Amino acid sequence: MKVLAVCGLGIGSSIILKINVGKVLDELGVKDYSLDVADIGSAQSIHFDLAVTSVELAGILSKNMKDEDKFRVLAISNFVDKNEMKEKVKACLEQLGV
Repeated sequence: MKVLAVCGLGIGSSIILKINVGKVLDELGVKDYSLDVADIGSAQSIHFDLAVTSVELAGILSKNMKDEDKFRVLAISNFVDKNEMKEKVKACLEQLGV
C-alpha cells in the first residue's frame, strides 16, 4: 500500500504527517506499506492508495478523483492528534479492505 503525506511544499508539515501516520499504521497492524512525502503539485500526479493532508489541501488533491475514490484523501485538522488520524486512517483502511 502506498501512503502519501502531502503539504504545500513537501518539506515541513508533511514530515510531521509522515511520522504520525507511520505510527498509526504500525499501531493498526498494517505491515506492507510505503510512506512518502510530497508537495501538493507533485502529489496530484502520484498514484497512492491513501493520502493524508491538511483540510485546506484535501479538496485540491481530490479534485480530479472519481467520487468513489475520494475517501482515500484524509483531511487532517490537527497533525499531532493521533486519535483523529487513527480514526480516519482506520475508516479508510476498512473501505480499502485492508
